[in-house]
Amino acid sequence: MARMDVVSFVSPPLETNAYLAADCEAGRAIAVDPSCVGAEMLRKCGEMGWRLDAIVLTHGHIDHVHDAALLARESRAPVLTHAKTAPLLMDPVKSGSLWLGMDHDPCRATRLLGDGDSVAVGAFSLRVVHTPGHTPGCICLLGETECFTGDLLFLDAVGRWDFPGGSRDQLADSVRRLAGLCGDTIRLYPGHGPATTMGRERRHNPYLLEWL
Repeated sequence: MARMDVVSFVSPPLETNAYLAADCEAGRAIAVDPSCVGAEMLRKCGEMGWRLDAIVLTHGHIDHVHDAALLARESRAPVLTHAKTAPLLMDPVKSGSLWLGMDHDPCRATRLLGDGDSVAVGAFSLRVVHTPGHTPGCICLLGETECFTGDLLFLDAVGRWDFPGGSRDQLADSVRRLAGLCGDTIRLYPGHGPATTMGRERRHNPYLLEWL
């Protein structure tokens, strides 16, 4: 089975993961959660000869979206996110930038994503799965062999639910739903920490062992 190429970047100040997902044959890519590494992502696209078709944000916390506006200006790619995330992109309080002492470059969403929508990556497609709990507008992006989980699910952990709009019950429901959609071999690319697989998390993640 063909697999998208995934290039990961680790961004300060919170060791946030940003990703380029690409169809190398088609020369097309999307950026997922550009964090503070927008310039590096643009350079990588230039090196690889990839056209950036979209900037997709799994949620609106500033450590994930800091360079979204920069990347949009430089690439002219549209910004895609859930309707409940869009207001955070314009608000330094709701995005957490004031709390973290990070500058805020307002970014307007150009396409609102809903559960079941798809995002094209060349010949590949990622399904949008609405997964509230960390924030009301959290989404995951599920492909045939991979899933970008944002701050929902990590190696041996799950996202925090104590931020404004967070909910432990919703997070647990979202984790159960995503696990039901993912086979064991699906590779998970989380918002923080190393990549893992759904099978590995089913066997070892204490939250999944409790909630599934």
